Amino acid sequence: METPTYRTDWTEFERPSTAVVVAVAEAIGVEADQLPVLNEYVDGDALDTLLRRSNAGVEVSFEYDTVTVRASSDGRLDVESLR
Repeated sequence: METPTYRTDWTEFERPSTAVVVAVAEAIGVEADQLPVLNEYVDGDALDTLLRRSNAGVEVSFEYDTVTVRASSDGRLDVESLR
């Protein structure tokens, strides 16, 4: 990763789970299809539902491959290296 935290907005995507995969790939410099399947780390459908349908300021955090992902219902998506 070039910077400690990669920050983007997931609202540009139809599904927050898609935004997570794209953001992680960009942050660590690989193609999205080179990453492990997101559902091996977190339930992508549940993530989408939780973030898209919540107006209560929900924030989730989980490890995915070599990074920590933090996503919030306001659209913020941060990717931070575990290394």
